[in-house]
Amino acid sequence: MFRRSPSPVTDLDTSGGPVRLDQPHDTCFRCGRPTPLGVSLCDRDNPAQVKGPSSTQVHGTVLIGLLAGFIALAVFLRFVSAGAGPFTSTVSGFATRADGGLDVVIEVTNGGTRLSGASCRIAVGGAPDFRDYVFFTEPIEPGGSRQITRSVAPPADGARLNGAALVARCN
Repeated sequence: MFRRSPSPVTDLDTSGGPVRLDQPHDTCFRCGRPTPLGVSLCDRDNPAQVKGPSSTQVHGTVLIGLLAGFIALAVFLRFVSAGAGPFTSTVSGFATRADGGLDVVIEVTNGGTRLSGASCRIAVGGAPDFRDYVFFTEPIEPGGSRQITRSVAPPADGARLNGAALVARCN
C-alpha cells in the first residue's frame, strides 16, 4: 500500500529500524503496522522473518490450478459423453393444421452404444435460424429408432409453412 503522512513520522520496521511514514511504504497484512516496501508482515506477526511467495509464484500456482481444472473437466466430459450418438433424423411426414402450423413426424435413430436422448432442430429450408423449433427426445436405445410427432407453430407474420422444405437435425 502507498500512504503518505503530512509530517515525517517514523515507526519501527521489521528489523527494528525506523520507517519514514512520509515515504512510500507497505503495511502489515495482518495488523496494518507500517513495513518497508516489499515486506508484507511486521516482526510481531512474522518473528522468524519467513519470506512470503513472490507474485510470480502466486500467479503461476493459480495458472497451473486453472489449467489442471480445465483438463480434468475435459476428461470428465469425454467419459460422460462417450457412446452417445450419433443420431440420424428424417422428416417422415407432416400435416398442415388449420392455423397454418404443421404437425411434423420425425424418425430419430440412435447410432451410439448407450441409451441416450437427442437434441433436435426442425428448420425450414435447412438453414439454422432463431425461429427453428428445438426439442429434446426421450432416451432412445442404442441402434434403435423412435418416431416423434411435434407441432410447429405458424410464423408470426401469418405466412404458411411449407412442409416439403422442413429439415430435421439431431445431435
